[in-house]
Amino acid sequence: MYNRQPSAYEYCLEGASENIETEVVHGWIIKDGVWTAHAWCEFAERVIDLTVSTHSMNKFDYYTKFMVSNDRCVRYSRIEFFELVGNEKHFGPYDTELFFAETCDQDPLEVIKAQKGE
Repeated sequence: MYNRQPSAYEYCLEGASENIETEVVHGWIIKDGVWTAHAWCEFAERVIDLTVSTHSMNKFDYYTKFMVSNDRCVRYSRIEFFELVGNEKHFGPYDTELFFAETCDQDPLEVIKAQKGE
C-alpha cells in the first residue's frame, strides 16, 4: 500500500488554505545538525509546521529552535503560493538559487557566496 508522508512544501497547501492571513515561508532551518530546505506557514506571531505539530507554535520559539533567519527565507502570500503551485506544478521550493539542495553541511548563504566568487 502507498503511504507516503507529504513534504513540508506540500503541507503548506493545507496551512494556506485554512487561514486567509497565512503567509507561506520557504527557508533554511537547522534540523538534526544539518541545514535543511524547509517550508512552513505563518500568521500573526504563530507558525504552522505540520511536519512538527498539528498545533500552531510561537514564532519566536520556532525561529530559535530551528535557527531561522529572514535572510535564509523567501515569503509568499497565500495567493502567490497558490499561483505558483498551479503554474509550476509543484509545491516548491521555487527559488532554486537559494534552495540549491535539500540539505547542506555548511551555511547555505556561505555556499552561495563562494559559488559567486565573493
